[in-house]
Amino acid sequence: MGIFSTKRENIVRCGKCNTEFDLELNKEGCPLCGFGKNKESISSSNLQLPTSNTLKDTYENGYDNINYLAIPPQIKSSKGKPVLDDETKFVGLWGMFNDYFSGKGLLRICANMIYWGKKENVTLTSLIESTKHVVKQENLSSLKGFPKDIKNDSSVNRLVYHFLVGFYKMGLFEVELKEPSKKDNLWNHDWDDILIKPTSEGLEFARLKNKVFDEKKYEDQTLTKEERDWLLNHLRAIDKIGFKEYTLLNEIVSFMKRGKTGKDLEKWFAGEERFKSYMRSWSAKTNNAKEFEKQISSLSTTFSASKISLLRELGIIKNERNKFDVIGKLK
Repeated sequence: MGIFSTKRENIVRCGKCNTEFDLELNKEGCPLCGFGKNKESISSSNLQLPTSNTLKDTYENGYDNINYLAIPPQIKSSKGKPVLDDETKFVGLWGMFNDYFSGKGLLRICANMIYWGKKENVTLTSLIESTKHVVKQENLSSLKGFPKDIKNDSSVNRLVYHFLVGFYKMGLFEVELKEPSKKDNLWNHDWDDILIKPTSEGLEFARLKNKVFDEKKYEDQTLTKEERDWLLNHLRAIDKIGFKEYTLLNEIVSFMKRGKTGKDLEKWFAGEERFKSYMRSWSAKTNNAKEFEKQISSLSTTFSASKISLLRELGIIKNERNKFDVIGKLK
């Protein structure tokens, strides 16, 4: 996946920035500040590791002192293109997408890397390695959406495939390959080969003030009014071209206004023909009615919890566990 091994062997401490790292996996020197770099290349392993060029591009001298989470300066960007597929046209964002903060953090980190590194874009590898550093430095691992353990591959992969991909599908990231490929799925490529940058819409959202990143209010993971208004306007705009996240959220709010609970919403999803049609478009269990029903039940729970979580961050549903009061408006 283009990430470092999680093994903790041959640990040394950088003499410049005090960062601990595995010398066996970083023979060039410190992967954060570049101290001790030489002409030796990084040793290979069974995992797809970043190349020495990736590390050089990411951690140039002076570049590592940048506050990645700060509101980024303006950079060159292009208008975003939302992804319309069998998922987004039916249910909007994937059911494991339950947070806006991690995606916004990735936008800021990416934009700052591009600006201070004087680049057109960055590789996915370098973005994620920088993000792992930020998560540790800013103590973000306890927040929803961010990796709980930056040394755990699956935890980091969720950040990419659930949240970064979700923001990409909404048209907030521009993603391309270094070289043309016959592979259908962009995300099946080595992370060193994937180039990424914020779109103009993504940069605009990244530059709005945020309670967690700018005010350190870690206990209040809800969007500001400006962020909420911007995001809802964006969701309404892409809804008009077929990206149905706003439509689904609006229907959920109407349903929850009737005094419904999370369990009620799970049943609502399970009974929605649109939701079943979405699942039939990709499920391998459609020919087995019993197994398909189990799958519907499982995904109904996932989607219900995720959409409620998003509505809490938007300030539409009360941000309190097991409370489902509708306290705001989508329109």
